[in-house]
Amino acid sequence: MTPASTARIVDATLAADETAVVAGIWRRAWASAHYDVQVLEPIGHWRARVEAEFRPPNELLLAEREGQILAFMGLQAARRYVAQLYVDTHLQGQGLGRMMLDEACRRMPGGWRLHVATVNLAAQAIYARYGLVRGAADRHPGTGRARVEYHYLPR
Repeated sequence: MTPASTARIVDATLAADETAVVAGIWRRAWASAHYDVQVLEPIGHWRARVEAEFRPPNELLLAEREGQILAFMGLQAARRYVAQLYVDTHLQGQGLGRMMLDEACRRMPGGWRLHVATVNLAAQAIYARYGLVRGAADRHPGTGRARVEYHYLPR
């Protein structure tokens, strides 16, 4: 039995302790994907981002099991955009990312897009296997880090 087979997706309004959990998942998974980063921002940076970026009209979805947060996804449905999608590092490869992508398709059936860091080859492989179409490369407007856009186009 995988975490994805026993998890459920819920819309979240975070309590303070949940903000810390989401920030921890984000920081760990981001660091794992950005192996080239020399200095990782402290957890307070990630907590502040969670509090700032997951407010209406943005949606925060959690994959959870028995009250434990396993993964999260931030949606900007009006822009048809998946802003963030992270699975805790020890749970990666167990279907949670696919579960979150399925939910994005359900909530934005007309199609959507996301960006991923060019150094994050594992996520790019997942998106390609899922059927997302690779788009243009550019740089993140805030950090300057190289990234590539992927699109979900309904059939």
